[in-house]
Amino acid sequence: MRFSQTRGRIQGGAGFGLNYPNPFFDVAHTYLPTTVKQMFRWCRYYFLTNPLINTVVFKMSEYPVTDIIIDHPDKSVVKRWTEYFQDHLRYRAYQVESGLDYNTYGNCLSSIGYPFTKYLTCAGCKSTDTAERLRPHWQLVSYEFRLNCPKCGNTGPALAKDTYHRNASGIRMIRWNPEDVEITYNDITGEYSHFYTVPAPVRNDIVVGKKDVVEKVPQIFIQALKEQKGIIFSKQNLFHLRRPTLATQDRGWGIPLLLPVLKDVFYLQIMRKAQETILLEHALPLRVMFPQAGSGSSDPYTSVNLVEWREHVAAEVARWRQDPAYIPIMPLPIGHQVIGGDGRALMLTAEMQQHSETIVAGMGVPREFVYGGLTWTGSNVSLRMLENMFLGYILRQKAQARWVMQEVGAFLDWPIANIRFKPFKMADDLQRKAFNFQLNQSGKLSDTTLLADSDYSQDEENEIMKAETATRLEATKVQQIAMAEIQGEQQVIMAKYQVKAQQVTAQAQAAGVAPGEPGAQNDSTNSTGVLLDGPGAFPDGLSSPLGQGQKLAPGQAGGDLQAMAYMQAKSIATMPPDQQQMALQNLAAQSPELAELVQQALRSLGATGAKAAPQQAPAVDMRPMPEQRPPRRTLSAV
Repeated sequence: MRFSQTRGRIQGGAGFGLNYPNPFFDVAHTYLPTTVKQMFRWCRYYFLTNPLINTVVFKMSEYPVTDIIIDHPDKSVVKRWTEYFQDHLRYRAYQVESGLDYNTYGNCLSSIGYPFTKYLTCAGCKSTDTAERLRPHWQLVSYEFRLNCPKCGNTGPALAKDTYHRNASGIRMIRWNPEDVEITYNDITGEYSHFYTVPAPVRNDIVVGKKDVVEKVPQIFIQALKEQKGIIFSKQNLFHLRRPTLATQDRGWGIPLLLPVLKDVFYLQIMRKAQETILLEHALPLRVMFPQAGSGSSDPYTSVNLVEWREHVAAEVARWRQDPAYIPIMPLPIGHQVIGGDGRALMLTAEMQQHSETIVAGMGVPREFVYGGLTWTGSNVSLRMLENMFLGYILRQKAQARWVMQEVGAFLDWPIANIRFKPFKMADDLQRKAFNFQLNQSGKLSDTTLLADSDYSQDEENEIMKAETATRLEATKVQQIAMAEIQGEQQVIMAKYQVKAQQVTAQAQAAGVAPGEPGAQNDSTNSTGVLLDGPGAFPDGLSSPLGQGQKLAPGQAGGDLQAMAYMQAKSIATMPPDQQQMALQNLAAQSPELAELVQQALRSLGATGAKAAPQQAPAVDMRPMPEQRPPRRTLSAV
């Protein structure tokens, strides 16, 4: 008997309480599980009820999970396996679930469930059909199928057989509860044998003959229940993911992550019970009111009716609760006493917090991993230690993923590819990334390795950049075309207004005044009184093509110059001979080429007195520009 009247002492000692067999034992040690299955039940209980343990297990299971990468020369194979693992098997979610079993029980038992169809064969006519089609005609009695054959009408036992077929959509991943599995380990050969016991809920469904359950359960499970035996797992269809363990008698099982902290969780539970008692009994105070003597000689208990006094005080308290501003008037002073209300001083918050941190440390994770605040620079050692533990777990997960691919590929006759996970990193190491970038710039590190360090694919990035380049070029083309159209419109508008400016300048030059000055006029004349601009000088409303100080170069204006010379000749031909000669001289000074064309036009018109103006070669004036304007000459009437 572990419990006796001598509680809290070791054997041979005095006192009362628990009789410890060893001085190193304590109360929690007496409640430790004695078998592996009891340990699994305690681990499951604390995972479901303790928020601290639940958080640690979930973070340890979710954080190291990364995306799956399939490597194969054929892209169609890569696409098929990637879609199958992500969309059908939902392998990322399965990794998290298997991690929960791995960290809670220390073991994760996985199998692959292949699709099958259960067929029933009549013992009379030997006709065979699926159990689903024959559902109204069969029953399961004492683990045997009894069939009322719809063809021959025979009622009797039927032979059941499971036929497996290749169907990728029917394959499922199965996790077995370690509480329902037994392991035998051979210390000499190092071989494992796993035995499965059908749990009670499934056994009850089969016993009562639930047809939707019986049709989906393999026949070997029904046969095992009939013979009251366990089921031996096939070594090819079972993957045991176990945590490292000691070479003890339970070498077939991994050590749960919760086992070292079970006693500490027990102490924390005791603190919570004490905290609960404090909150229930000491949180709200009990206030007692009593009549108090006004002096040492007066005794209210002998001179006052205490029943009436109590009713009067209760009425006054009721009025005060209805109106907090109410002031009661009492005949005697009232005393009061507070009982309890000291729960804040009795709280065990600090002790519980310290014990919680001890539990987190006992599970092998830094406290910042649970409570937050973990940074790369601040806790480099803790992160490296945690990262190494995660890397070992990832290697086991990778082995399980490869096993799944090999078994499924062999069943479906699919080509086997290489499967791996994206590199796991605890945090973004900026110094390491900068160093890798320097190596890439110096030609010592490839672009593929540089992008892979940041979880990017070189092939995917190349495809994205090609698409972006085509889109960028198209956008640049549209932009340049729009800019060219805008520039063309600007040039047209500028040329239009430049022509108008030349016309105004020519008019002002012919008048001898600058444009806009007083005395400038639209119909300007030269010093000889010849009208060089306006309807009289250029018919059809044409104006002089020459601006102030502007000369036409040889060959300029082409056909337009000849038309202008012809119109100028028609205007000069109407002048007297002396004025014609003076107009030709002025025109030769401005444009010898235009003057020559005008003389030719005058000859063709048969004008008299038209003599060739002296041809003067244009000379380059090398004198510096004047700093002041020359004096203007006033206009005089001819």
